Amino acid sequence: MVTRRRRAVPKGQKSKKTELQMALEYIISYGWMLLIVAALIFFFFYMDGSINLNPKAAPGSCMVVRYGTGASGSANLEGVCKNYAPQTASNFGTLIASGYNSSEGKGKGKISYPSYVIVSSPINFYAPQSWQDPGFTLSAWVYWFGPSNTNCQGIFNTMPGPSSGIGLFGYGGNNGACGPLWVNGSYVKWPKANNYTLVSANAWEFVVAEYNQATGNATVFVDNKVFSNSTVTPRPFTSVNATTIGADIWPSKAVYPFNGYVTNVQLYNTPLGMNYLDQMYMAGLGGDPIALQNLVGWWPLNGDTADYSGYGNGGTAVNITYSGGYPAP
Repeated sequence: MVTRRRRAVPKGQKSKKTELQMALEYIISYGWMLLIVAALIFFFFYMDGSINLNPKAAPGSCMVVRYGTGASGSANLEGVCKNYAPQTASNFGTLIASGYNSSEGKGKGKISYPSYVIVSSPINFYAPQSWQDPGFTLSAWVYWFGPSNTNCQGIFNTMPGPSSGIGLFGYGGNNGACGPLWVNGSYVKWPKANNYTLVSANAWEFVVAEYNQATGNATVFVDNKVFSNSTVTPRPFTSVNATTIGADIWPSKAVYPFNGYVTNVQLYNTPLGMNYLDQMYMAGLGGDPIALQNLVGWWPLNGDTADYSGYGNGGTAVNITYSGGYPAP
């Protein structure tokens, strides 16, 4: 009987073969995971140009586009509309410049230049479906620095006439002379034991003014909690004058600027109700508008004063600054 001797495997060959087999098995087992990771990286680069875990909206990246007119028209959000926080926020804090002001007396050497946005075109509050006037909803995110003086501080104002207009105030002055909401010649009352401040200092807060023309009910919300509520004389609401954001300007030309940031101002021609307001609040600082058929003005105030509601009621900036380093919400 002939005994065959097994051929000896050179030293090291068996280990190399084993390593190759292990590598193949690893690729087969986990290759699909690597493909998913690669696909995700490609997606982020394709969508945003970079991997950004906290993306921010560029100016004009989302807008409302309208097709047709009246009840037959449609409105759609187009662009990168993902409720991203804005790249910049508008600072309406009063600007102080050195100089001589004769009204203040020689040697005082400081002149106050208020900051605001003025929208010259009158805003149409009538619903496109009819000529009825159900009221309005006005929302904004604000960050208040505190009282800079004893004057009122306006957030939004339609340069009211004797009996028609909106005036939303962040601060009512040291005697509550203004606000918190002025509607068609009547004020919503300040709550009892309130120091005439609508919002807390040094914090982002979501403020909403809502008016139901049929009932005369006017309500101010802060972070979706009722701040104050009053019944005012029901009157149709119209805007026949210019609109200001970040300040209140009365026919006497007195300017009462807001001391802080204002961003994402949205105006609707109907009282939206709490279901919609909850959605807007949860969307956060850069929340995209909803109920687009009723949207009549949208000013993100993110690097510009354009109106992205599709109606083109853009404003002119007066002394405002855009800050990319605004406080985080």
